Amino acid sequence: MTVIVNDQKKKHSSKINIKAVKVGEGDSAAEIKNAKLASHGIVAKDKAGKLVATVDGHNYGKEKVAEVIGKLLASGKK
Repeated sequence: MTVIVNDQKKKHSSKINIKAVKVGEGDSAAEIKNAKLASHGIVAKDKAGKLVATVDGHNYGKEKVAEVIGKLLASGKK
């Protein structure tokens, strides 16, 4: 998953901040709880910190990561 996220980071880092954070690092546990995810997944927020999208678990691929990034990019255009 980190490889997919880092690849997308290379493509979109000038427009959005993308981080791959391991569960247990920083405030990841609180972020997961606040996003109502079971244990891990994607938590995507806009610049103001508003939740834009979540994806529960880790059974997703590049397409789902790209979809979430698309939602973030679209949220910045409003």
